[in-house]
Amino acid sequence: MEKNISGYLELENDSSLHETHRKVIRSINLLLNGSYESGKPGLRNAVVGNELERVATSAIVGLYSVSDPNPSFLHNVRKQEGGLFVNSVETTESILVAGNIILTGMPGGGKTLLAKALAALCGLTFARVQMTPDLTPRDLIATTTLEGDKTFTYLGPAASSNILLADEINRATPKTQSALLERMSSGTLTYKDRGREVSLVLPQPCFTLATRNPIEQEGTYNLPEAQLDRFLYNIQFPLPSRGTLTEVLSSILDIADLKMQPLTSGADILECRNFIVKEIEVPEHVKSYIVRLILACYDPLSYDIFPGLKEKLAGETLVTLPPNSRAAIHIMNSSKTLACIQGSRIVKVEHVKKRFFEAVNHRFVLNRRAVPVLLADYGNIDNFLSLLIKGGNRKGIYGLLDVVPIEE
Repeated sequence: MEKNISGYLELENDSSLHETHRKVIRSINLLLNGSYESGKPGLRNAVVGNELERVATSAIVGLYSVSDPNPSFLHNVRKQEGGLFVNSVETTESILVAGNIILTGMPGGGKTLLAKALAALCGLTFARVQMTPDLTPRDLIATTTLEGDKTFTYLGPAASSNILLADEINRATPKTQSALLERMSSGTLTYKDRGREVSLVLPQPCFTLATRNPIEQEGTYNLPEAQLDRFLYNIQFPLPSRGTLTEVLSSILDIADLKMQPLTSGADILECRNFIVKEIEVPEHVKSYIVRLILACYDPLSYDIFPGLKEKLAGETLVTLPPNSRAAIHIMNSSKTLACIQGSRIVKVEHVKKRFFEAVNHRFVLNRRAVPVLLADYGNIDNFLSLLIKGGNRKGIYGLLDVVPIEE
C-alpha cells in the first residue's frame, strides 16, 4: 500500500465490487485515515514519519490476513454427569488466526503507541506485556492464587485480549517466548488449573504484535525458529530519519490531544477476513511463482548471484534452514489481502513481490561458517538478506525477486 490511497477511496463506491469488498476497502481507509465526516482520527494522525507509516500499513494487512488456517475437529470426551461417566462427542470449530507481526528495531520508536491506537480504532481489547527475563509462562496465561479458603484463577494478558503487544519479546527466556506459540498459531491456550487441563478459545480477532530488539543488544535471547515462523511479517524498523524526528517534535501536542475512537469492529474485521480468504482468487501461475520463490531460498546462490560470495564459501551451503511451507501460506494469504485492498478479486505477481521480503527475512537460518564472511562484506545479516531478496539497483546487485522467473 502506498501513502496516497486516493484511488482506494474511490473504489469504495465502485458498483462492480462486491458489497463486502467495498467494506474491506472502507475499513482499511478508516483505520489509516480516520473519518472525515465525524472528524475521528486514524492511525496516520497518531503515528508520524515515513518509518512508522510503513509499519502501520503492514500491521493492518496482518490483522486482515490469515496466518495458519485451522480445521475443525471432533473430540471424544469422557465426563461425569450425575455420578456416572458418560462418553460424548464435541466439535472444536475452526479458527482463522490473524497474521502476527514482529517489529525489529531500537526502543523508543513509537511502536507501543501504534499497537494501542490500532486496538482502539478497531474497538478491540488490548494488553501490553513487558517481556523480561523473570517473566514466566504463568504470568502470560493464567495464575492461580489462594485467597483465604478459596482459590481463584486470573487470566493473564495473553488469554484475555484481542490484540497483545509483547514488548521486547527477545528479553524473555525461550521458555516464556514459546508460551505464546499456541496463541499465535491456533488462537487457543492450554493451561493447568487446580490439576485440570483447561483449553481456552481466545476472543477473535486474535492478533499478536511483538517488538524485538536487535540481537546485538545486551540481555537478549534469540527467538526459537519455530516461533519466528509463526510471524507473518518481520518489519525492520530503522533509526528515525531527520524528517521523522522533526515531524515528531512538531506534532507532539497534536498527538497528546488525540482521542482515538472505534472506527470499525471485531465483527466487521472477521467478516472482511472471511471474504478475503474465500473470495479472493489466486491463479495457478501465481501459486507456481510463490513455490519457485520459496524453492529459490533453499539454494539462492545457484541463481548465479553474488559470484564472489560463492567463491569465498568454497563449497559450503549458504542456507541451513530456509523458509518453508508456512512461509508460502503466509505469502499467499497476505497477497490476497493486498489484492483485495487494491480493489482486485485476483492476486497478481506484483502483490506477491510487494511483501515477499518481510514475509521471509526472519525465516532464514544461515550457515554459521558463512556468517563471518557476510559480516565482513555487508556489515550485518539484515543488510545481506535485503540484497539477497530485493537486490540493490545502485550497487548493481540482483536479488531473487529479480532473477526468479515469473513464468516457467
